[in-house]
Amino acid sequence: MPVDYPVQFTGDEGSGYGTVTNLTLAGGEVDSQIQLSIGARVCLHVQPPGARPPIIITLAIIRWKQGDRFGIEFVRFEGTAKEQLKEMLNQGEGPVQD
Repeated sequence: MPVDYPVQFTGDEGSGYGTVTNLTLAGGEVDSQIQLSIGARVCLHVQPPGARPPIIITLAIIRWKQGDRFGIEFVRFEGTAKEQLKEMLNQGEGPVQD
């Protein structure tokens, strides 16, 4: 699902900020100037819009990278984060209101 959510990540190779531009229950795509290696392990804090709490993925693995974008596979979620993500994806964002 195309999204535009701020994300903070930390891992063995460093930490930084970016934007999640594509999101599924299994993973997503992040746009960031921080360069990480394929196979790097990170923890993600994805901030959905509105007053929703952040979705915390305690373990994600970088599966591909291209320029300032990289693909991540979600391996382990914190608490109810997986259910929260599933509910959010099922609802979709709907049309943008002005």
